[in-house]
Amino acid sequence: MLKVVHLNTYDGNGGAGRACMRLNRALLSQGIDSKIIVHYKFGNNPQIKTFNSNLVQKAYTAATIIGERVLAKRYLKPGRTPFSFTWFGRSVIHHPDVKNADIIHLHWVNHDFLNPSHLAEIAELNKPIVWTFHDSNAFTGGCHVRYTCDHFQRQCGDCPLLKNASPNDISHRIWMQKNEAYQVLNFNIITPSLWMQGSVKASSLMIGKDVKQIPNTLETDIFRPIDKKQAKQQLGLPVDKFIFLSGFMPSRKDLHKGTSYLLDSLALLKERAGIRADQVELVIFGNRNTEDMPDFPFKTSFLGTISDDKKLAACYAAAHAFLIPSLEDNLPYTVMESLACGTPVIAFTTGGIPDMVQHEYNGYLAKYRSAESFADGMEWIIKHPEKEKLHQQARQTVMDNFAESIIADKHIKLYKDLLKLPHQLAGAGGLLSVITVVYNNVRDIERTMLSVLNQTYSNIEYIIVDGSSTDGTLEIIKRYESRITKLISEKDDGIYDAMNKGLTAATGDYVLFMNSADEFYEPDTVAKVFSAANDADIYYGETEMIDDKGQSLGQRRHTAPQNFTWRSFKYGMSVSHQAIYIRRSLTEPYDRQYHLSADIDWIIRAAKKAKKIVNVNQYVAKYQVGGMSKTKHRQSLTERFNIMKRYYGLLSTVFNHVVIAFNLGWYWVKNRRTND
Repeated sequence: MLKVVHLNTYDGNGGAGRACMRLNRALLSQGIDSKIIVHYKFGNNPQIKTFNSNLVQKAYTAATIIGERVLAKRYLKPGRTPFSFTWFGRSVIHHPDVKNADIIHLHWVNHDFLNPSHLAEIAELNKPIVWTFHDSNAFTGGCHVRYTCDHFQRQCGDCPLLKNASPNDISHRIWMQKNEAYQVLNFNIITPSLWMQGSVKASSLMIGKDVKQIPNTLETDIFRPIDKKQAKQQLGLPVDKFIFLSGFMPSRKDLHKGTSYLLDSLALLKERAGIRADQVELVIFGNRNTEDMPDFPFKTSFLGTISDDKKLAACYAAAHAFLIPSLEDNLPYTVMESLACGTPVIAFTTGGIPDMVQHEYNGYLAKYRSAESFADGMEWIIKHPEKEKLHQQARQTVMDNFAESIIADKHIKLYKDLLKLPHQLAGAGGLLSVITVVYNNVRDIERTMLSVLNQTYSNIEYIIVDGSSTDGTLEIIKRYESRITKLISEKDDGIYDAMNKGLTAATGDYVLFMNSADEFYEPDTVAKVFSAANDADIYYGETEMIDDKGQSLGQRRHTAPQNFTWRSFKYGMSVSHQAIYIRRSLTEPYDRQYHLSADIDWIIRAAKKAKKIVNVNQYVAKYQVGGMSKTKHRQSLTERFNIMKRYYGLLSTVFNHVVIAFNLGWYWVKNRRTND
């Protein structure tokens, strides 16, 4: 049975929580082993789990959520546009349901749940990850609602929500944190609306990501039409009046909800010919209190917070139209719930609302931010001659496009496609050019060659550059000539001249240098590397050190960083060139002014261009200690220092070498060897 685990911050609190719970119910009805685990649990539903196993953990979680809100006031201008910071977070990878899942499905993970570093950590599980974007936060520098701001198309910064906005403000720094995490974490994006899908594709954080549009669903057996007169009587509403229903009513200052436009449109409607104010009533649900409410042009009733879905469905069914003046919304549930109950919707043409409301078919789409147009919509529905037909069309829209079985099937197909993917990757990573440079190494060349030729990944171009060996190396190479794509055997001007010859001969999508005496970690290493993520610019992993007899010396002292960038070499070459697969279009010739350390410079230059760098989180190569950089160690260190100075600056490089020296000394004291 397919096992899916959904991760969300809360259990049904807010639209994302409801979407998560509804999808879980839909999947369970289709025979999927679907579970929900939340960061903070409000309710008592035994089917929903939490990462807080005791009261102390729950109290700490609550403290971080509240703490973020308090600290945020130091940074944010007054206002109600939601913005999330990344100060706190929690690890989820050790929870048994997460570890045992076939698919990890992320939903709304803010409020100190999964910050960028903890998102990146999920990559260690090497499982398919689906992420439904319920708002814009995942692809911005912090905001959840963007309005007209287009900074997310660059790298954020100069954020209009911050008190001290600047190019390097906290929104830009959060963008950078997310960018690093997304280089590591490969995920598949679902957007509930076409509008959100377009926004994701425009984001600089989401370049190259796969984005599918699958709407949310709801319980069509609960949210369904009932007799309007009966619904009105059940709620104590007048049966002879035209009822407009609206959801939570914030103040005029809350731009996101568009309250001021609704008030203005109601005032305009009251003045329209043929509209009798005594025959129209506005009903509002969702408000905890009514103390700060504005004056409404029509009689208004407040139903308060409604936690029972059957009562909420009765509210929709009692109304003749639902009013939603929101200025930006993904796929608001109030619209879907209203339509499911057969109640047409009046809304602005914004966000994902046009995915549900078809103009003058099951509702009315007003011109954006036009109170006049919104009033036109209300007048249109009041005077419509075939209201029953509108009710039927509203319900049918939901049944045709958003019913549980339809949306569950779309998710299941995606899950199954993702689970098939690793087994279909015989050549899906593209053509890999593996280049081996050798000169007079008859002892080790065959071991290296066989580790390449025996890879299960079929789409490999194998290039060997031999420096006119005279010790029998060339004879061994020629035994396998039929399995070698290209053999170059001629004198060269040093190792980097030979490696440049290999680069020139390469035609693959990616290049990897596996020089004589080194080898792939396992026969399926390349297949595993390319199954870790789609379409990365750079893939990298860990290296095991071996001696001249092929015996393991353990992991390199310089371990591969969790999140590799061009700055990662400041304390040493933390990824060996045998363990890094680079998109060939990013590579340039090795700089031959360096004779022993040009590979450091070469990798840094490529990494500076890379947009997506993926850590495959496994051993990918075996590296034999020794070589010219060991026999000419002083020259190698001098070159390394000059390269780091070039990229990181003199003072930083001097300081970093003090750290390098300390780390080396401490490692030697503990292990009596350096392993680098």
